[in-house]
Amino acid sequence: MNRHHRRRLLASAVLIMAVGAGCGGSDETPETRAASSSSPPVAATATPTTEAAPEESATPLPPGAQPGLDDYGGDGQLDPTCGTQDFGGGLVLRIPCEITTPNEPEDGSRLVEGSLYRLPGSIDVNLDGISGSLLLARDDAGTKVVIVVFNSDNLFATGSDQIGSTDTVDNTIRLINSTFAGGEIQVRGHTDSTGTADANQQLSERRAVVVRQYLTDHDVNATTVTAIGLGSGQPIAENSNPDGTPDPEGQAFNRRVEIVLRLPAA
Repeated sequence: MNRHHRRRLLASAVLIMAVGAGCGGSDETPETRAASSSSPPVAATATPTTEAAPEESATPLPPGAQPGLDDYGGDGQLDPTCGTQDFGGGLVLRIPCEITTPNEPEDGSRLVEGSLYRLPGSIDVNLDGISGSLLLARDDAGTKVVIVVFNSDNLFATGSDQIGSTDTVDNTIRLINSTFAGGEIQVRGHTDSTGTADANQQLSERRAVVVRQYLTDHDVNATTVTAIGLGSGQPIAENSNPDGTPDPEGQAFNRRVEIVLRLPAA
């Protein structure tokens, strides 16, 4: 065998070995190779973690308190009540354990201890044209109560039971009919401590009756309208200064008419 023939045999052997290596190194078919090359990469999936919900922290009620029915302070929490108070004439109201939005007394006057006037007020009710204030409460049965308090000096002359200016009463009727319609109304007359107890009682009764009649004559929207006089027995402010002298501001504050509305259930 000549040298040229041996070179041709060696080149053929090398070529056969190369082709064999390329074909025998994988079991993939052309189809599987095409599928592998065209399949998108699989993204890694993170396992979601579940956070434990925070436990609700319920504020414990004060000893002897009842769960609240109203959020007077506007903080999203119902205000619990700690007992009731009798304000005379069948008006027994629940008292919040903490009164965060009390009505402020008239300039120069000092509220008596346990004054009705310390109850929560409202900033959402328009009292334009009403020379008075509005109180919010619940009675001992849980009925919602709204009390409009206005100074009787704006209605009556001293010692009189005849209404002079009717502006405050007219605007109160409009407020009731637009916002607090369909409830039970009790008109309550009050005097200061000057004069005799008997004279004060009779004057307060006559004034309450006159206001009740005016409400009914001018179509107040209520199921019932009653009247009661309480004389000087339920002051909201001190009638005297600490030294015992008369307090004109406190006395004027006590000369008042209250319109108590027990509202129908919503």
